[in-house]
Amino acid sequence: MLINSILNLITYNTMEEKLIEALAEALEMDRSTIKPDGVFRDYENYSSLTELSVLAMLDSEFGIEIEMKEFDSLKTVADLVRLITDKQKS
Repeated sequence: MLINSILNLITYNTMEEKLIEALAEALEMDRSTIKPDGVFRDYENYSSLTELSVLAMLDSEFGIEIEMKEFDSLKTVADLVRLITDKQKS
């Protein structure tokens, strides 16, 4: 049980780092300015084109395809990480 918890935490942290790196690239921002509790749509460089880039990145980098309605319900970078980890588990 403890081993599974540790592995889940490592997977989550690795996924978080990978997602932050990909978001930084899509937003053309320094990765250190992107925080897990940050509302990704509030970042200065976020636009409708960036949104399409993020959706494409979720598909190409993580193998995740989501409906726009589901994507619209996400607020923070951590929400995106949870979505990815949950979808990859199923």
